[in-house]
Amino acid sequence: MSANGIRTVLPAILGVLAWTPGFASQRFPHPLPRDQTGVVSTLPAKYPTSWAFLDYASERIEIRDVGDDSRRVIGEVQARDSTTMLIPKDRPEFYTADTVWSRYTRGTRTDYITVYDTRTLEPIGEIVLPGAKRALITAQQGMFEFTDHERLGLVFDFTPAASVTVVDLVHRKVLGDVDIPGCALIFPSGRLGFSTLCASGTVFSVKLDAAGHVVGHAESKPFNHLGHNPLFTASTMIDGVRYFVTMQGDVQPIDMRHAFAKVLPGWPLVTPAERAAHWRPSGWQLVSSDAQGELYVLMQAHAHEGTQKDAADEVWVYDVATKRRLRRLRLVRPGSSIALTHGAKQTLLVQADQRLDVYDPETGALIRSLGLPGLHTRLLIEPVR
Repeated sequence: MSANGIRTVLPAILGVLAWTPGFASQRFPHPLPRDQTGVVSTLPAKYPTSWAFLDYASERIEIRDVGDDSRRVIGEVQARDSTTMLIPKDRPEFYTADTVWSRYTRGTRTDYITVYDTRTLEPIGEIVLPGAKRALITAQQGMFEFTDHERLGLVFDFTPAASVTVVDLVHRKVLGDVDIPGCALIFPSGRLGFSTLCASGTVFSVKLDAAGHVVGHAESKPFNHLGHNPLFTASTMIDGVRYFVTMQGDVQPIDMRHAFAKVLPGWPLVTPAERAAHWRPSGWQLVSSDAQGELYVLMQAHAHEGTQKDAADEVWVYDVATKRRLRRLRLVRPGSSIALTHGAKQTLLVQADQRLDVYDPETGALIRSLGLPGLHTRLLIEPVR
């Protein structure tokens, strides 16, 4: 070998020798302990209200302890872009509606509901949905909902013909489907029914019997001004009334206490001066409510056509009884999705890009911030009740 070759190879050989075990033990006399692997935990059947489900609208749903400074991930289940979930109050299980293909992105399509044990996160049941028609859109509210005291599950279908599949979640069987032509998404109404928003600007309501059959329906007069001030489809419930907000900055309450929804008078979120300054709602999961019945709305400054899904700068809080704003909470980072935890000490959860910020909903103080590794799209937040 030439002298030049020796000069080239020798540093590489010395580098390898430098990282032999003996050399490493001299440099690091107190190595880190080995991670414990293969640990299996059993979760409580009833989760603490400091936990929340985070639907990444991509590859997983995480369970996080948002009330703990350890910021730990409790567990996770597999999910995809259009996976949505339902969490009952009183059964030790939860449900995801999902879709797969036999060849990953092609082949035979299967729509199905998976039943998970809350204690082990193991699948304990499956309900195959017929027709290959479940709506495949980014996970959002209104795609998979309860009715009849959480006994029945309602799945929104779109082919683009719109319908709703009715499923008995307790007995694990499909009961039938309901056509809702020209309408979209599901909002439970009454004890045994649902309502849906229609392209005509109306809300269409369906009443079911215990077997999932249609026994009545009704449609409101047009109220949703799709041409210039449409509703966001995100909403929140306060005392049986569902509160939507519009893209121009108004509130639209709809009474869902009975099978047939009743549209109530709307009211403005913003003053004339704020409207002139282009304060508008924006975000993805942009409204929520707390135990006191206060309405929380993500608000964006200098909004304009096309910014309705952008992250917002503030959260505005309203008393829906007096239609009065109570406070404005300035966010440390612009947020896209919000939710209020349940329980005695509520916190405000805000998705801010790849972080979940936890705020005091009274003072607006940032309590802690959790990383959301791998989040590349919208987040759907479902606090434990």
